[in-house]
Amino acid sequence: MMGLAQKRVLGMGALKTKVHADLEPSVKQLQEDITKFHIATSAQVIKYKKKIIEQQVVLNRIAESSILLQSMAAVISRANLAAEKGDTSEVVLASAWCGEAHQKIAALVADMQNADLTKVDNATLNVGKLSLDNNGYLAQSPI
Repeated sequence: MMGLAQKRVLGMGALKTKVHADLEPSVKQLQEDITKFHIATSAQVIKYKKKIIEQQVVLNRIAESSILLQSMAAVISRANLAAEKGDTSEVVLASAWCGEAHQKIAALVADMQNADLTKVDNATLNVGKLSLDNNGYLAQSPI
């Protein structure tokens, strides 16, 4: 299934042939993350259908993942442009950024695929509910 989805999403290696050779590991991470993100978000849309708009925790994870994917693509693009001009110093920065984003996306996708909300998710939802119940202000003044 993963292979078929990856072919459908990216065309297998479409990006690798267009970037500097030193950026290939980062491109591979980006391709893997896009595929995993596609599969996870599709599953969430199938699961919740139109009610996904009410799933703020899931939507937050989707938004964070998409921002990280976009940042990875932008960093790779910038490093590639610099490398084409002979400056490979940004390749190291791109590799570090993409590696960290890859780890964050993996955690976010795993959380999306986990049916149970975490303790932090429940605490966040409770704070929101309490804020709404108290007209937007939760803390009581000690004065």
